[in-house]
Amino acid sequence: MEWGKLISTKRLGIDNRKVSDYDKRTAFESDKDRILFSSSFRRLSKKTQVHPFSKNDHVHTRLTHSLEVAQVGKSLGKTLATHIKDKLPYKISENDIGSIVQAACLAHDIGNPPFGHAGEEAISHWFKSGGIGDQLNQIKEDRVNDLKLFEGNAQGIRILTQLENHLFKGGLRLTFTTLATFLKYPWLSSAVQGNDKFGVFLSEQKILEEIANTLGLIKKGDNKWCRHPLAFLSEAADDICYATIDLEDAVELKIIPYIQAEKLLLSIFEKAVCKELRNNLEDKDSYRVNFSRLRGPVFDKLIKEAIESFLQNEYKIMNGELEENLFSVLPDDNPCRKLIAEAKKIGHENIYTETFKSEIELGCFSTLECLLEAFCRAAVERYNHIQNEKESVVSWKSNLVLRHLGNHAPTKKNHPPDQLWDKYLCIRRVIDYVSGMTDDYASRFSSQIRGILVR
Repeated sequence: MEWGKLISTKRLGIDNRKVSDYDKRTAFESDKDRILFSSSFRRLSKKTQVHPFSKNDHVHTRLTHSLEVAQVGKSLGKTLATHIKDKLPYKISENDIGSIVQAACLAHDIGNPPFGHAGEEAISHWFKSGGIGDQLNQIKEDRVNDLKLFEGNAQGIRILTQLENHLFKGGLRLTFTTLATFLKYPWLSSAVQGNDKFGVFLSEQKILEEIANTLGLIKKGDNKWCRHPLAFLSEAADDICYATIDLEDAVELKIIPYIQAEKLLLSIFEKAVCKELRNNLEDKDSYRVNFSRLRGPVFDKLIKEAIESFLQNEYKIMNGELEENLFSVLPDDNPCRKLIAEAKKIGHENIYTETFKSEIELGCFSTLECLLEAFCRAAVERYNHIQNEKESVVSWKSNLVLRHLGNHAPTKKNHPPDQLWDKYLCIRRVIDYVSGMTDDYASRFSSQIRGILVR
């Protein structure tokens, strides 16, 4: 791959960017702003990061997490650019690379459903357990598998390129480079086995191909391409924030002791630096102040190591050969690699299994099953009625449900403009609607459907 082709200001859905005389932003700064002001991004403020329905205002939501990841991503992008500036296209600056990674990081969780990863599992579980009955028998097998594996990353690229702002006409119309930097898994659901991660639903296959062909991403197999090099930085920014912020939230909620988190964060520094940092800390009861003082040095160290890892593996990255993340390819004894690994281990063993969190996640299965049952059946009824008006009738209840679906509901018009509605696309649009809900709205709406009236 070549940086000259990988960094492009060309946008999805339009040939040229019309810029007013007063707009002095670069194309990539504009990408960042389009994401920041989108309604899908705004709704992240009411979506679970790790701890659903937390009453503690210091705990992160998807929105605050995304903003923090974006700032780390900006630093990673600008730092890398200083090392590879001679390889970058003419007029592409350090700030441009920083803005590209920042924009991708802002959007990295934009496709997550209500209740976080539990919501992903709940949506998949409903389809796997035959929630819509024999209707799935009328959909092609590869598309059925697409429905049974809901993936927030794939929903994210669908939002950015199809749903937000310009419906089925380019979405937010971002640059191809920002979209590729967002794509952590640039392959289709049909290119993976079992529950492996993927980044694109079959409904966005043509868009993935256009991104890959425009930027010259290396093809790795059927419907699978290598990552854009800057996507490694987006992933590293997320890892850095997970390693620190999840620990911070766990201490705030008294899931793990502060001393455990402090010891782990300081483990990446040499003894002299560690002693100096400790001298700057308050007592353990002032953990919020201490995290504020530790966060900067920890981020600086992790950013430095991530960039070193990128540069050491640059040949593999540019040839599409690197499969792992930047921290996992550091030497085994590297303290930053150990920190990321240990933080993830604590998350899986202590934080993500916390009792209250587990109770809420169990409830989210019932919530999403209720919503999917109501909306999928209504959408399919409407579809059947459109196909055969004489033999199929839409029930009064389904018509009530369809009012809420709005432009997500099936119509006689083509969908997208160049494609006829089918049952797969009907259900895809229901998933768009339900997965876009906030935790609060999903919970309240499902209660209303069950007859538990809430105002």
